Amino acid sequence: NAAEYSFRANLNGATTPTITGSAATGEALVRVHTETQSVDVTLNVSGLSLDDLYDHVIHTGMGPVHLHLYAANGDISLLIPFPYGANYTQTANGFSLNVSNYSYAEGAAVLRSNMSFDDFVATLGSEFVYLNIHTDRVNDGEISGRLVPAS
Repeated sequence: NAAEYSFRANLNGATTPTITGSAATGEALVRVHTETQSVDVTLNVSGLSLDDLYDHVIHTGMGPVHLHLYAANGDISLLIPFPYGANYTQTANGFSLNVSNYSYAEGAAVLRSNMSFDDFVATLGSEFVYLNIHTDRVNDGEISGRLVPAS
C-alpha cells in the first residue's frame, strides 16, 4: 500500500539535544514515500551559511544534515544522511536544502546500515527523531529540531 508521511521540524540551538546557544534557526518539511522508498526534504536555515557547515562530514560523503534517533537510554543512531551537493544553496540569510526522491537504500548504504525501510518509517513516528545540522563550530550539531507529524 503506497503511502506518504509528512513531518516538520523547527530547528534551533536552545532545546535538547542541541543546547548550544546558537541564534541560528531553521524550518524543515520531511516527506517519506513508501511506494518509492524515498525521502524529500525542504530545509530553510537562517543564521548559518554553507561555509559554516562541518567540513569533515562534507568530505566523508555523509553531509552535514542528518536525521538522528536519540534513544531514551542515551544511544544516538544516524538514520539517514543528506550528502552535500548542488541541493544545498546559499541564501541571503543562510542556506537551504532541497532533496527530492532521495533513495532510502542509498542513504542506508552510505551509513552501512541494515535498518529496513519499514523500520525507518516506523522509527520516524517516535518522539526521539531529530533533524540535526553539524557545523565547524559545533561538530555534534549546532541546531536541531524534533520531527513531528505535519498537519
